[in-house]
Amino acid sequence: MTTNVSDLDGALRILQSRGWFSERSKETQRRLADIAKLRTFGTHQPIYLTGEAPNGIFGLVQGSINIAFPRNDGEDYIAHHAGSGFWVGDLALFAKGPRLVSIHAAEPTTMVQFRPRDVARLVREDPKLHTDFYALTYENFRTALSVVANLAIISIDKRVADRLLLEAAAHPNADDWIQISQPDLAQLLAVSLPTLRRTIKRFANAGLVEQGYGRLKVIDRKRLQDVCGV
Repeated sequence: MTTNVSDLDGALRILQSRGWFSERSKETQRRLADIAKLRTFGTHQPIYLTGEAPNGIFGLVQGSINIAFPRNDGEDYIAHHAGSGFWVGDLALFAKGPRLVSIHAAEPTTMVQFRPRDVARLVREDPKLHTDFYALTYENFRTALSVVANLAIISIDKRVADRLLLEAAAHPNADDWIQISQPDLAQLLAVSLPTLRRTIKRFANAGLVEQGYGRLKVIDRKRLQDVCGV
């Protein structure tokens, strides 16, 4: 079980241990901490929506978020389910354009926010910070490419195994459980729920994963990598 974070210092300590923020210099972390605001969101509450003006950069402390983009048929497609240490919101902010994706809390979620005016002030004071934020954009683009590459895998077993490894990396929890239901995972994978359930059952029987209510745990990463052909 994780402990609820109710103070900004505690939230920043978590972010210092994982993800983009942890890779910044101590001085950059200090400067960013000075503009950080603690935000909490309830289940299904939007952090921001497609088409909205940028409202800042967000770092995920605890909980999880769903990232969705609009399809041509008017429905939203959930493309990524992110956990602690994930940062988002940089692209539209620096491009000065509307949001391209919608983000909702998948469960009670705590985030840190850098507001646009505060980010703009820091970058004016020290233009070298652009390099740090560009590193964030690069990281998120790499994640996006991993999601697209996963959907291009024809073999269902390989696609599911690859996605489970991606989800495990995106949710660095101490107990190794990924808080995601099988219906949600099926949507991420663009496969039918019965197909996913059969695949997960085979993986569980083989000792690759463990099933729980609304969650999954990767037990044997090496054998999942073998399924993927890595």
